[in-house]
Amino acid sequence: MHLILFLLLIVLIAVPLPVAANTAAGKPILFRETGHTLAYAFREFYDRQGGLPIFGYPLTEVFIEDGRPVQYFERARFEWHAELALVQVGHLGRWAAAAHAEHAAFTPLAAAPANADFFPETGHSLSGAFRSFWWRNGGLPTFGFPLSEPFEMIDENGQPRLVQYFERARFEWHPQNPPRYQVLLGHLGRDWLAAHPAPQWATQPVTSADVAWAALRPTRVRVPRIGVDTEVVSAGFSFGAWDVPRYTAVHYWPISGYPGVNGNIVIAGHVGYRGIIFNQLPAISIGDEVLVTVNGSDRRYVVREVLTVLPDETWVLAPTSSETLTLITCVPIGVYSHRLIVRAAPVADS
Repeated sequence: MHLILFLLLIVLIAVPLPVAANTAAGKPILFRETGHTLAYAFREFYDRQGGLPIFGYPLTEVFIEDGRPVQYFERARFEWHAELALVQVGHLGRWAAAAHAEHAAFTPLAAAPANADFFPETGHSLSGAFRSFWWRNGGLPTFGFPLSEPFEMIDENGQPRLVQYFERARFEWHPQNPPRYQVLLGHLGRDWLAAHPAPQWATQPVTSADVAWAALRPTRVRVPRIGVDTEVVSAGFSFGAWDVPRYTAVHYWPISGYPGVNGNIVIAGHVGYRGIIFNQLPAISIGDEVLVTVNGSDRRYVVREVLTVLPDETWVLAPTSSETLTLITCVPIGVYSHRLIVRAAPVADS
């Protein structure tokens, strides 16, 4: 009986359950209103920080700009900083505010006004409906610090409009609207794209959510010397747990970098069952070539380090300041008590 139970335990370990992430962000979605997708770290941030009323619809697919993945929305630009493992909203407010820099509203205040929140970082304050909206809808991570006091400007319809500029947004006062919609955000994402067009392919509408991050995410990994050749998917993630799809390797989106930019590109896969995934990975050696396919092209890496750690040594998932490829599987086969970690660096001419 004990032998049967032991064998059953080995089978359960060797044939893990399919991925079951505790966040919906691993599932891409398509906004048919603009024909663009939303997924992974950007979807998690979008949902958490207010979604459609705050950021608007996506206007592009994800592409590389200034060395990092970005995506434009009607009211914002999302930036994936893999070296920090976080999403930041781009400073489109600073860009748009430059046209009004000589206005008196941008002069820092000498003292904090009464009945207002004062931000010494920029010398400006928040009060009234704009203050309530700022605190209620994400605050600093979403809008940044105020860059001006409220002032009237002429809107696109030739009408005066009370506005206030922030690092990442422009607040607009629309008193004719129902109370919930009296504070709206300016379409700074649209304004930026009109002045700085994105790559044409990134602005073309798509028909399937499956193409989310298609130009950046790895889709295959190969180690020719040892015969590793496996599909890679980008999936959801259960924080604090190892969730890997049963029949493929997985690219972990919350902490992963992307080929061609700084950050830790983490790809994990199972061993110990039929099919070629990472069963051969324990045979890898320093100096081996690893090929990662992105958008139909291969990026070359060379193995710099091979080590074994305990399952709770999650430092191997941590962000890196430079581009690093990390392959992970369980060892030894049949026991699975440790994690095999392969670290590789990009080849300069790849």
